[in-house]
Amino acid sequence: MTLSADKRRKTIARLQAAGIPIPLEDHSATKPDLLVESLKGSLAFDLKMGSEYLMNVKISNNSYGDLLVGELRGHLLEEDWELTFQGDPKEHDPERKTYRMLSGRYVRYQSVLNHRLATELAPGSSIEGKLLALSITDKIPESYLHGLAVPLELILTDQYGREHRSIIEISVDRTATMVKPKILRRVARSLYQSSELEAPNFVRNFALRPPTAKENAAKNVEESELMKRLASLLQRPDLDAIESKLEAKIK
Repeated sequence: MTLSADKRRKTIARLQAAGIPIPLEDHSATKPDLLVESLKGSLAFDLKMGSEYLMNVKISNNSYGDLLVGELRGHLLEEDWELTFQGDPKEHDPERKTYRMLSGRYVRYQSVLNHRLATELAPGSSIEGKLLALSITDKIPESYLHGLAVPLELILTDQYGREHRSIIEISVDRTATMVKPKILRRVARSLYQSSELEAPNFVRNFALRPPTAKENAAKNVEESELMKRLASLLQRPDLDAIESKLEAKIK
């Protein structure tokens, strides 16, 4: 099966973005004059409304003449909606020292390329920095999981109207929209909670306590019975004395 030139270009660009080496002849054949390469730290942020993109890139001029970027467009490779690249904040406030992204993130002005693309690039030269883009209405597709590296196509149009396409890799960040797990605190429950059984009332005080009235009455009865029995024993005749008297009479 033979791929069309456009599909072949996209396939090779995706392989390059994933770090897979391409044969020299194919690589040179698909290398644009204005090449965008992804650097570490490129992120696509999923927001509650829309999405925003921070692309850490290197733009190189591979031609034999000076080139500048007249127009910049971009989109996720599998989506047809385009990104909006942020304008220069100093056009409205010359004292501004940062770019403010859609989510409220601030990026240092000097590290951003958005306002520097109009500068001509000499043959063989390159610039590095961040490209900031957003989409107010379009969110990152749900099939792109948090932390997944996805391809994004950038289209640079030079001063001659020629388009230079590159595909970079960008990681998805869903921190702002991820459902945070609820931490359930375990509540200790009594053995007899929600039960018809009455909880036993254990006596925890083991100190000696005075006897109750019933206990005193029972004790008095026992003592009186003991005394009666002792008295009856004391009133019995002395058997030894009676036996000695009988013996004396017989004699």
